[in-house]
Formats: sequence, structure tokens, C-alpha cells
Amino acid sequence: MGNRKALFLLGAVGWGVLVMVLVVYLFFPYQKALKVALQNVVGNGRAAVSMEGVTMKVMGIKASRILFRPDASAGQTAPFELSNVDIFWNPFSLLKGKVTIYSKAALYGGTLRCTVEGISFMGQTDPNISLKFDSVNIGKCPEGAIPWFNGMSGTLDGMVRKEAPIGRPDKETGVFRLNIRDGEIKGLQVKNLPRLIIPYKEIVVEGKIDGPRLSIRKLALASDVIALSGSGMVQSGDPDHGIDMKLSYQVLSKSFPMQGKGTLTVSGSQAAPVVAISAPEAGTPAGTKAP
Repeated sequence: MGNRKALFLLGAVGWGVLVMVLVVYLFFPYQKALKVALQNVVGNGRAAVSMEGVTMKVMGIKASRILFRPDASAGQTAPFELSNVDIFWNPFSLLKGKVTIYSKAALYGGTLRCTVEGISFMGQTDPNISLKFDSVNIGKCPEGAIPWFNGMSGTLDGMVRKEAPIGRPDKETGVFRLNIRDGEIKGLQVKNLPRLIIPYKEIVVEGKIDGPRLSIRKLALASDVIALSGSGMVQSGDPDHGIDMKLSYQVLSKSFPMQGKGTLTVSGSQAAPVVAISAPEAGTPAGTKAP
């Protein structure tokens, strides 16, 4: 009798799990979850997601490749690519009518881990997102796939955490910290100077997210040729992100095109930033001054 009861309970639990898996498999919008996880970091609401080599497992799915195009409507051709993607969910979160999704994927020689909490099957969704980057080679990213890293090489580690109410970008809040090591910035254009190449040991960027504004509380670059530190903000919006930053610099190499100490200002937009030298200290060569 005891064995029959145990078998009955086991069968009931198994049937419940099967029904839950089928419901999630048939009705849960995976692409919606992926957009929630990525578009607020590297793109906007016009993003497109496609998945290849999808297979089902008990509590999730696997995909051989995911292509994420941040701005498909603008004709952007370089996709953000994830491979060997493992996506799984917490079944107990379904009891609240929402689901928590975890994922791990290979990203340009490194790893991206992502957690999305509080995604509802229907109606309003106010998920919490956590992204963790480990040893990502940003030099392998196709040009334009992640505009923030255009013209850069190096190894990226860091995290982004945010609460991202869908359809209410003005209510988004969060924090971020990125650390990029052993790379170079290529082709940086400063007014009245040839394009600069800056090899660096480390770049640290940290700040907070407040609606469409990224407040960068710390930006520091350590290099054998120049040291940079400062803060500023990035204002998102169409057609591009506006930038307003101020960085103190000190040149450490006599062979570098700039000399001395002073302040760099960055304005304009992400696609067309204007980098200029303002208030250089006495003794800085006149050819480095902004007009």
C-alpha cells in the first residue's frame, strides 16, 4: 500500500512537471526574454533576435547560436553573437505567475552569464536583469555590433544590474562596473591632432543607470603613455546617444603626440563624438590646444 501511494505521488509530480514544461515550451516567449536581457545594454526597442540549433531539455533550452541585432530597422548589419547558449528557468518562480531565467553563453572567447527575474507570461513585465562578463575579447566583436567598443581591443570583465520595466525606459534603474585590460584604443580623433593610438593596461568604468541617463561616476585609464580620469554622462535617445564627459589627463611619454597635463572634453554623440582639449596647463605645446 505504501509503495502504491509513493508511486502515485511520484506519478502526479512527474505529470505536473511535464505539463509545466510543455506550457513553458509552447507559450513562453524566449525571444522576449532575450531582448529584455540584451537590448537595454547594447541596443534599443528595435532589436531583432534569432536563434539557431535550438533543442529542448527538461527545464530549459539549448541553442548553438543566438544572433542579436540591436538596431535592425536602421539597417545595421553587424550582429551581436552568442554561442553554446544554455538557458534554464526556476520552476518554483512559476507559482507566482512569473519566471526567472538563467543563462550561460560563450561570447567572443569569454563567457556571458545572465539572470532575468520577474518575466510574466502575459501583461506588464518589470524584470530585474543581471549580466556578468568574464574574459570577453572585445577585439573580436564585429565593428558596429557593440558601438561602445568600436575601435578597441582588450579583455572585458564586469557586471550590469538593472530593473527594466518594459515599455517604461524612463523608470529603469541600475548600476554597472566594467574592467577592460591589456588592449588599445585605435584611431581616437582629438581636435588639431592626428588620430591617436593609446595602448593601455586597464580601463575602469563604473556608474549608475537612471532612466535614459547613464551617469558615469568613474572612468579611469592606466597606460604607459597617458593617464586619464574623470566622469560624465551618456543620454540615450534617437537617433543616437548624447555624450558629455570631462577627463583630466597627464601625458607620460615624450613620444606621444600630446604633451603635459590638461582636460579632455567629450561631447556630441556616440556615433560622432567630439574630443577636444580644454584648459591645458602652462607649457603645453600650442598645437594641442582646441580652437
